[in-house]
Amino acid sequence: MSRNKTKVLVVDDHLKMRLTISHMLKTAGYDDVVGAGDGDEALRKIEAGGVDFVICDWNMPGMKGVELLQALRERDEFKALPFLMVTAEVNGPTVMQALETEVDGYIVKPFRGSTLLDKMASILKRRSNPSPIDLLLKSAKRKLSRGDVEGAAEDYRRAFKEDQNSPRVHFGLSEVFSAQGQKEEALKELKRSLELAPEYVKACDAIAALLIERGEKIDAAKMLEQAVRKSPLNVKRQAAYGSTLIEIGETEKAREVFQEARKYFPDNAEFESLVGEAYLRAGLHREAEIALEAASALNPDLSNVYNQLGIAYRKQGKYEAAIANYRKALISAPNDANLYYNMAIAQLEAKEADASIKSLKKALEIDPDFREADDLLHKVESLMRR
Repeated sequence: MSRNKTKVLVVDDHLKMRLTISHMLKTAGYDDVVGAGDGDEALRKIEAGGVDFVICDWNMPGMKGVELLQALRERDEFKALPFLMVTAEVNGPTVMQALETEVDGYIVKPFRGSTLLDKMASILKRRSNPSPIDLLLKSAKRKLSRGDVEGAAEDYRRAFKEDQNSPRVHFGLSEVFSAQGQKEEALKELKRSLELAPEYVKACDAIAALLIERGEKIDAAKMLEQAVRKSPLNVKRQAAYGSTLIEIGETEKAREVFQEARKYFPDNAEFESLVGEAYLRAGLHREAEIALEAASALNPDLSNVYNQLGIAYRKQGKYEAAIANYRKALISAPNDANLYYNMAIAQLEAKEADASIKSLKKALEIDPDFREADDLLHKVESLMRR
């Protein structure tokens, strides 16, 4: 039997399943197989280098399989790393979330060794022999990311000649038009992308963003509602939908959306933080406080949450709590001039002028060009001299 030099990382919180998959692979000629018990350990091993293929369980404590995949796809060096998801069930939301995160494939437990190996072979073949359109799309994205809009446009035009009915091509063209400031043309391409593939939820998100930019928030909310219905397992999408509802005055519906979303994201610090931000922007400070408190309890290391909590408390006149949260934020972000500035405002409103001056001077020490801090410092010092 020929031996395969592909290094495979098997990620599963159950040791027995890791050993079973490893045995299947080694029996088939894969000699270099390593394991990880959760997403965090897997990410560390991938970052260490050498991993050529990932087989990962969907449900794990801590960082779930789809969260590991999202983390990898957000980094250029791991965008093309082959990733096979293993799941115990297949339902609409699960499949949509996996596809949105650009998974290469998935298999359902229980599975035969032949099923696993066939799926891996298919993925590796597709990766090693990409189609002309895939090469063009990859090239276009790379050019667009470095600001070569014209080069990206040329690649997308060539891809369009390869397949005029590819939703990915129309989506790419929309990004080019958007970069060129041609928002109407970008919107047309996005709508065409959605016509060709109604389940292409990425286009829904982009359409909603353009509509919000144009001030058409009611239509944006309708588009986000479609997107959430098709693919609900997306934290940012659910938060954006609720936030847009608040902005158009449908606060009660937004609360219902957030509550429903929590069924998908129980104990999710990122979601609670985004909900808190939405309420804060709308001036709903008590609601913001509740969500942000939940986020800080779930993840005490989020300095931005403490900053937002400080604002929420200050707006309610809870100055002591506001200042305490700014101090917590400064523990992990000691060189953030904005935190000192926000704390100075709370201290001033709490009639602690001396402390406010110290905070403003610290903000200016960090950022000498901080005009708002400089102006406020002069006003406070002027008042103190009277």
